[in-house]
Amino acid sequence: MQNEFNIRRRALVLGLGSLPLACLATAAIAAPAPLNLIEAINQAGRQRMLSQRLAKLYAQQLRGVRESDARKLTGDSMQIFETQMEALRLTALARNAPEIVATYEKMSALWSDYRAVISARPGEEGLKRVAQLNEQVLASAQQGTVQFEKLNGSSLGKLVNVAGRQRMLSQRMSKFYFFIASGMDSTDMRKGLDSARTDFVSAMQLLRAAPENTKDTQSWLKLADMQWMLFDDALMRSAKEGDHGYLESNVATSSENILQVMDKLTELYARLG
Repeated sequence: MQNEFNIRRRALVLGLGSLPLACLATAAIAAPAPLNLIEAINQAGRQRMLSQRLAKLYAQQLRGVRESDARKLTGDSMQIFETQMEALRLTALARNAPEIVATYEKMSALWSDYRAVISARPGEEGLKRVAQLNEQVLASAQQGTVQFEKLNGSSLGKLVNVAGRQRMLSQRMSKFYFFIASGMDSTDMRKGLDSARTDFVSAMQLLRAAPENTKDTQSWLKLADMQWMLFDDALMRSAKEGDHGYLESNVATSSENILQVMDKLTELYARLG
């Protein structure tokens, strides 16, 4: 049974190398411009994920785990964050929504501090600052997502929000994992990891039951379930067996794999609008 699981694990990880990162790639190169509301919910939700991904990558570099990959992903993530932040601000302006404009102006100020820390060479003091700032940026991104969902007011908007939040939870779990591995072990950190895990499992049930599902989304939901099994196994193995280098690398890889799947699934839901 274990050998069969390992074979499936290797096949899935290798297969993900060709997955299209359409949403992330487009966000990285497209000039900021007003968005339709469904895409605004998608990108606002992706800001939540990036806040957590950047914190994970900082701690990952501090641990010396896949450092070159983490540095590149950090640069890419910062570029996407800034492009999306401006596009979302422009969207709020175009929709005459001053309360949403205020959210992204606040986010811009928080981002300035956060960017300065994550751009510097990783260190223990920097990690403490990252632990504070990532939560503030996340809260601002969550506020913007909820505001755009309310402005849209459709069941599809809610679905895109829920699916998009799974991206954030994948990175939040891995963030807590690497924070703990970096010496920031505490009851709050472990509770945060457990809470994110519970939320992820619950939301997957909601997505599977969504009446808006198509054959494409159902296929990607199945792939998401398989990737969740691998990611969760990586987290649990590390908790049981200790933070050995190869286990940390497994968490780093599997967290990015499930992110790719959930980003594609969110894109498919957004296209239904």
